[in-house]
Order: sequence, then structure tokens, then C-alpha cells
Amino acid sequence: MSEIVRDTVVPLYIQIAEDIKSKIERKEILANSRIPTELELSDDYGVSRITIRKALELLVDEEILVRKQRIGTFVSDKKLSRSLNSFMGFSQSCELAGSKPGTKFLSADLVKAMPSDIKSLGLQEEDKVIRIRRLRYCNDVPVILEENHYPKKFAYLLAEDLNRSLHGILEEHGILLSNGIKTIGICYATREEAEHLEVKEHDALILSKDVAYDATGEPIYSGKEIVNADRYEYKILTSSMVREE
Repeated sequence: MSEIVRDTVVPLYIQIAEDIKSKIERKEILANSRIPTELELSDDYGVSRITIRKALELLVDEEILVRKQRIGTFVSDKKLSRSLNSFMGFSQSCELAGSKPGTKFLSADLVKAMPSDIKSLGLQEEDKVIRIRRLRYCNDVPVILEENHYPKKFAYLLAEDLNRSLHGILEEHGILLSNGIKTIGICYATREEAEHLEVKEHDALILSKDVAYDATGEPIYSGKEIVNADRYEYKILTSSMVREE
């Protein structure tokens, strides 16, 4: 039985929450693993299920645990954060966080430009684009399903190792990405997206649409990212606003 101190002013549920947190920090309970049920924890600590529930709720509020409907309560994996106040690729954001980026190349082909490509990349209706689809990993965990569209002049990409950083490949060809426009919304996992990102079909995901530019303002690519929000988050630096009189 896990030990708790009963003759103290510290409430039992806080002691239990701290004990579970300590076990996670010591890796006795691993990230992404399912923790015991309320009934099992109640027996282990010798307290009521109400006390266990309060301890778990505290850990969920601290984002140490996450509840998954009809499955159970799991240890949260550390989310990777990307600041939207600076322009950087996925690989760079991983490395800055001390994590290991990874890529699984899915496909690359030449397809007819979509209306959104024509508008964002300044193309003609009959133009085609290079479509590159990849699955991005952080510490060997799938995080983002990515699809980017490039004008045909970037056809040399098809001869490259597309498991590498695309931003890095572009830099090797003298293309330096300077800024971009990102639009963020919500989508729901298709069967394919669920399989790739290891979530359930129809789970809510982040949908990020991007257009990237070089320093001259020329558009380089348009794309979208389907993001597992349990493992990845965006951060935006805000400042006080001056009210207009």
C-alpha cells in the first residue's frame, strides 16, 4: 500500500497527488501510460474514491494527467511548444526544446494547383505544384501530419532526401525563409489522419494553414499541418494594447 500521513494538516488528496507526481518524476509511471483506476488507487492508498478523484482532478488541472473518454486517465507527455512570434521550422523548434525531431516521408508528386495555391503562390489556373506529404515526429512520437505545395520551379526538391528538414534543403539552394502567415483552426481526424497521428477517428486536432515567404516577399510554399494538440502547442507573445480615443 502506498503510504500517506493521516495525522497532518495536509489534505489526503494533496498528499496522494504529490505521491503520484513523484512517481511520474522518478519514471515509476511513464509518460503516455495509463494510471490505475480510481477503485484500484482507492484500495492502494486506503482512502475513498472521492479523495482519489480530487487528487486526479488536481493533476489534470496541472496538465500532468489527461483524461481520455471511455479509455482512462493517462500521464501527459511533455508538449512541444512553438512560438508564433518568430519564424522557424518544426525541426528547429524541436531542437530548441532539447527534443529529437524526426520525419517520415509519405509522398511527393506533381498535382494541379488548388484555388488556394493560385491565390497564395501567385500562380495561373493551369499551373501545377509539387505536393510533399510527411509525418513529423518529436522524440519518436508522431506529432504533425504535414502537406506543403511548392511552385514547379522548386522541382529540385524531388531529387532530395525529403526525410530531412525542408527549410534546410531550401537554404542549401539559396532560399532563405523570412516570414509567413499562419491561420489556426480546428479539424476532426479522418481515418488516415487518425492512423498516422495515433489518435481516434473524429478526435479534435489543430489545423494550421501556412504561406511562407522569402525576404523579398516572394511566396515559397503554401501548406497545412494537422497537429495532435495533446503533444504540441502554439504560443503567442502578447503585449498591452493602446486604446484609441
